Amino acid sequence: MHEPENDGAVEEAALLARIGRGDRAALRELYARQAGPLFSLALRMVGDVGEVEELLQDVFVKIWQHAATYDPQLSRPFTWTFTLMRRACIDHLRRRRRAPDRMPLPDAAASDDVVRRAAEAADDSARVRDALADFPADQRAALELALFSPLTHGEIARRLEQPEGTVKSWIRRGLLDLRAALTDSPP
Repeated sequence: MHEPENDGAVEEAALLARIGRGDRAALRELYARQAGPLFSLALRMVGDVGEVEELLQDVFVKIWQHAATYDPQLSRPFTWTFTLMRRACIDHLRRRRRAPDRMPLPDAAASDDVVRRAAEAADDSARVRDALADFPADQRAALELALFSPLTHGEIARRLEQPEGTVKSWIRRGLLDLRAALTDSPP
């Protein structure tokens, strides 16, 4: 069942349509709207600011390349971009697991921009955690696993001992509620 669109989703769907036609200004606007939440998600999953910055860039390149394939009848724009970021993080984590263990060298001179973005991401993560605290326990567990682990919906359903359709519904509804909570709260 497709839910009625809110104004933000309608605007973002229009941005994706413009991006699909090659409108760079629309890509910049979508980036301004969604980079923060996508960065926070990736940082929670991956844990490394530098890797997350690369993943975010890769995801926006994918958005640029595939915006014309976005179908507003299948998902909301944020859900679509969120899914692209989550998949990029999962793929990255799987590649990292296959790579030989290596200790990253500490970056002695982290730039102010990296430090600022990490602080903003930490603030966004705190807002996400606060918003999740108000969710029913089952839905919160499913949503946290979907957001912050590389598990598939089927794996989450098995872990929570629930039908996959139920888990998918909890996650979908949770994403919509989470977005509403984060949009209504002060930045």
